[in-house]
Amino acid sequence: MSTKPLKQKLLYLAPCILLLFFVYVLLRQLFDRSRVTNLPVPLYRRKMSTTHFDRVTRKKKGSICPILQGGLGNRLFQFSTSFAVARTKQMELIVPADAEIRKVFEINVTSNKSKGLCKGFRKVLDKASPTFNKSLLNFSSEDNIQLGYGLQSWKYFHMYDKELRKQLTFRKHIQKTAEQTIWKILQRRKIKSRKSITLVGVHIRRGDKVRNNDGFNIATPEYLNRSVNYYAKRYASVIFLVISDGMDWSKNNMPSHVPVEFISLGKREFDMATVVACDHTIMTIGTFGWWIGYLTGGKVVYVKDAAKKGSRFERILNFEDHFYAEWVGL
Repeated sequence: MSTKPLKQKLLYLAPCILLLFFVYVLLRQLFDRSRVTNLPVPLYRRKMSTTHFDRVTRKKKGSICPILQGGLGNRLFQFSTSFAVARTKQMELIVPADAEIRKVFEINVTSNKSKGLCKGFRKVLDKASPTFNKSLLNFSSEDNIQLGYGLQSWKYFHMYDKELRKQLTFRKHIQKTAEQTIWKILQRRKIKSRKSITLVGVHIRRGDKVRNNDGFNIATPEYLNRSVNYYAKRYASVIFLVISDGMDWSKNNMPSHVPVEFISLGKREFDMATVVACDHTIMTIGTFGWWIGYLTGGKVVYVKDAAKKGSRFERILNFEDHFYAEWVGL
């Protein structure tokens, strides 16, 4: 049997086999390269993009609703602390649209017409005021919080002093009334220039504090005498503008050796704005007088023995937390 035809066939098949092998290797390389180039990279990028999207869009922003109760001075502490905490934690501050402080001041934060919106929020309450309690604010910025009770320390909000003062600008009609009241006093006393006189606002708290058993030391005639002398010795021309919830007592006990004007405009916000328009402050006790001193921005004199010895008020009052260091206790 001849092997020549078989050899000839093999010679013809060899190039075909080599060609097929070459095509196979080439296709395999292209296939592998396609897997390496196309599959992992899109999957990796898609995963990173999703993670970033979740972090940016799914982060929950909490809200703070101040529990506004008590007198105007108390409500200012509650608002101011809530304002500062919301700024620090980057939370939303919600104040009811009909809140009293909105009617008095140019409050510019989120309003809430639905009174029930905040009711389901967790309550965080300051029961040891006037003392700064840092641990009170140990809640997540993703929580929804009702913040309330005293909060009567400047340490809660001093870091946002400039912004807070803008929020606590009296509404224009209140400012106008205060300015007109002062201008009438100057005209009656024939004082031509506001710059030529120093005005000291005096707030004398009486009312419910006279028979209060919590341990408040209300102002005495001796304290008022020391306070007016503090300013009379420092300024050549000075007038004292007095507001009070016990005006009869105040008229009988304010020192008579200095010029005094008694202000009673019928609404506490108008009285407050008038003495805030003064240069300096004499406060007695209470948060209303505290905020007069703060908003006036000049020197402030307060009762240094505001709490009776052994009283509840003495136990909770921290002078360093409640009064600014530059304020003067007499």
